Order: sequence, then C-alpha cells, then structure tokens
Amino acid sequence: MPDGSDSSRDFRFPRVSVEAGLIVFIALLLSIFGLVIQTSAGQYHTPGSPLRTFFMQAFFLVPALAAGVVAAKINLDRLRRFAPWIFAGTLLLLLSIYVPGLGKVVNGSRRWIGLGVVNLQVSDPAKIALVFVLAHYLTQARRHFGRPKFRWFERPRPWLVRVTREAREDFLRGFVFPGLIIGGVCGLVALEPDLGTMALCAAVGGIMLFLAGGRLRYIVPAGVLGISAFSLLIWQWPNRFARVLSFIDPEKYKEDLGYQLWQALTGFASGGLFGEGLGDGMIYRGFLPEAHTDCVFAVVGEELGFCGTVMIPVALLLFFGLVVSRLREIADVFYFNVCLGSMLFVMLQATINMLVNLGMLPTKGMSLPFISYGGSNLVVMFTFVGLIYNSVMNWRKAYLPRPAEF
Repeated sequence: MPDGSDSSRDFRFPRVSVEAGLIVFIALLLSIFGLVIQTSAGQYHTPGSPLRTFFMQAFFLVPALAAGVVAAKINLDRLRRFAPWIFAGTLLLLLSIYVPGLGKVVNGSRRWIGLGVVNLQVSDPAKIALVFVLAHYLTQARRHFGRPKFRWFERPRPWLVRVTREAREDFLRGFVFPGLIIGGVCGLVALEPDLGTMALCAAVGGIMLFLAGGRLRYIVPAGVLGISAFSLLIWQWPNRFARVLSFIDPEKYKEDLGYQLWQALTGFASGGLFGEGLGDGMIYRGFLPEAHTDCVFAVVGEELGFCGTVMIPVALLLFFGLVVSRLREIADVFYFNVCLGSMLFVMLQATINMLVNLGMLPTKGMSLPFISYGGSNLVVMFTFVGLIYNSVMNWRKAYLPRPAEF
C-alpha cells in the first residue's frame, strides 16, 4: 500500500496542468482584448483603412501562436548544445541593421530589418536569446556561485585579503563572463539606439545573475556604475534629456516636448471611472502619437475608464502569481532560469509601458505585451509564454523519481 507521500505526489499533476493552462489562457485573453482595442486605437493610423491594424494584428497572432507552441514543445535540453552558436547568431542579428539595404531607420533609430511586408525589430529575438544563453551559462557555472574564497591576513593588517586561485576563478566565471553575455546584448541594443530596451535587458540579466547566486559585492558596484553611465549618456543626449524634462513637468512642455505624455494623461482623465465607451474615444483621432502601439494603455483608459484599465494589471499580476507559484517548485536549475527570465521580460516590459503612460517614468517607446500593435513583439511574448509552459511541464517530469531497477 503506498504511503501518504506517494499519494501527495500523484495529486500534483492536475494542479500543475491547470496552472500552466491558466498562464496560457491569460496571455490569449490579453491578446484578444488587444484585438478589440485595435479596432479603436488603430482607426486613424492608416487613413482610408480603419481596420487595417486590427486585421494585421490578427494576422500576426497566427505566427505568434505557432512560436508559442514550438517553444512549449521543443526539447530545451538538446537545444542547449547550440547555446554558443545562438549567442553568436544573436550578435550578428543585432549587427545586421547596419547592412545597407537591410537595416531600416524609423524616427531616427536603426532598430529594424526589412522582411518584405513586415519589419523585424532585432532586439526582440535578442531578448529570447539572452534568456536562453544566460540560463544555460548560469546552470553550467553554478559551482562558481557561492561563498567568496578569501584568506584574511594575520595582524596587524586584518583588513587586507589575499585572493586565492579559486576566488579569481569564481570572479571570472561567476561575474565577468555572464556580465559579458549581458553586456554584449545590451551594448549593441544601445547603439541602435534603444536605451529603454537596453535597460530592460540589463535589469532582467542582473536579476537572473543575482538569483543564480551572483555576489552583491560585484553586482552592486556594476549596477551603480551602469546607472551612472546611463544617466550621463541621457544628460549629454538632448533628445533623451528632453523626455526627462517633460516627465518632470508635463504641463509646462505639453505643446512640444511633453505633448505625447500630456495627451496620454488627458485620455486617462477623460475616461473617469467607466470610460467613454469602445470607439468613442478622442485622443487616438490624430491627437495621441503612437496610440495603437506605445500608448495603447492610454486609449484603454479613455474608452474603458479606471474599471476597464485596472483589469490589465490585475491579469498581469495573476499571470505573475501563477508563474511564481510554479517557479518555486522547479527542480531543474536550467528550467528555473528560463522560466524566470521569460517571466521577467513579460512583467517588466508591461510595467514600464504602463508607468510611462501614467507619467510615472520618462517617455519610452516600449510595447504593452499582448495588447500593443506589432508582429515581432507579439511573437516574442508568446515565445516567452511557451518557454514558461515548457519549464513548468518539464518540472513535472523532473519531479518524478526514476523507478528502481532490479
């Protein structure tokens, strides 16, 4: 007769499947909601074809779902052997925007490559590669994340330390090498220039490194140095510094520098508690730039009001809670890191977009996951959902002990 512990393990299976299914369901629900909003937000994006963004977004949803299914079913353990090549291919992809005739400049930034009728923002697949390659490396080098190996000198100078060979090895493999992986992606993204995505990638990579066991004595100084360099770069960059000024006082600059932010805030104010109604908003009728992409959250605020707008962060928080509840149970270190990085990209990108629209962060062109218009971003977000599902379901397989052989 099996004991109680075996029975408790058996009962884990349906709960894992239900939670994984709910994660996918929330992503699908947000995507359908995004299609509905695009019927309003994209009306004036293409004069003469008010439903073009709706049909294009519906078209983009097909490859996005396909990418999610592939990510959910692919054997990530076998794919790990190609991690160095994936990283090298990612760097080449980020450099491909400088190839004449291939890279495209939009609004002064070279972030896209033309693929016929659609454009690919190269930083989007780089996010997936960063999560996968960094997760692979953190798993391979996990023995270098632990207690620092220092030997203290005897008196009279006890504050001096002698660094051992093991400590040097841990510093290189436990901080420098993963820092080069993160820095390689962030550096090329910053050159596009896309400082917001660079900061997002740095934040995700830094959190993954810290939770893998990276030591704060290395991470904190590197973070302070990075933030200082980032701030200095913005201060020396008139266009970016103007966004900071408009963020500090949007009303003062509402006619020029802070026009987009002021219109977004106006949309939220006009929506009130219950909104103007679907299709009855005003800010997307030529007043709010990028209403169907970066500022779609403001369109939701105007048309559906506070009650409708709050459902988006509630759904995302539920998504976060479900992932974290499974994340704590994943036994495999590699799958833990893949799930963690995927969840961080979805949640941090959504948080940044909503805070920008609410005037709580300086203006930054970053899409709202699953809802904003755009094919490459939608494909990447569903790929992350697929990787999360893959990780959760493979934990279930890893949890079962192998049967004894006689």
